[in-house]
Amino acid sequence: MLRRVGGAAIDMVILIALAGMASAMLESLTSGITRVRLDAETGERTVTASLALPTWLPLAILVVVTAAYTIALMATWGRTLGGWAVGIRCVRADSGARPGWALATRRWFALYGAAGLLAFVPVIGPFAWLATLVVGLSPLWDRSRLLRGYADYLGDDVVVMARSGASPRR
Repeated sequence: MLRRVGGAAIDMVILIALAGMASAMLESLTSGITRVRLDAETGERTVTASLALPTWLPLAILVVVTAAYTIALMATWGRTLGGWAVGIRCVRADSGARPGWALATRRWFALYGAAGLLAFVPVIGPFAWLATLVVGLSPLWDRSRLLRGYADYLGDDVVVMARSGASPRR
């Protein structure tokens, strides 16, 4: 379980850095855009120096970056960079193969996607991260010896130690 938490922490640092860079790039692109407003009665012009990004956009970028990163890496490698760094990977519970795109998407939704959507709901939004925390820690109260959490059950996968030098079966 400590490896899972460590891998998730590494992934969060990577994801926040990627989403921050994407938000900063968008902000820099819009900073040079000017808006001119013309008053119909007086003909007076008002110039706004730049357009501001909506306050919800960085969160939306984080959700999209998290989806792209997590789904793509889990589907193709069976692990994220954090999982690689700590020596774990996900395999299909039925065959031991990589999770694939559909299962990786379901796993992402359980772990991050649902909380990402809840983050946009008024009043609930500030507490949406608690959903990810509960799902992420759910292997702790799994009664099986495999320590499967809610995301593992929804993704129909198992987290295992990665053998060095071995690639998972297709």
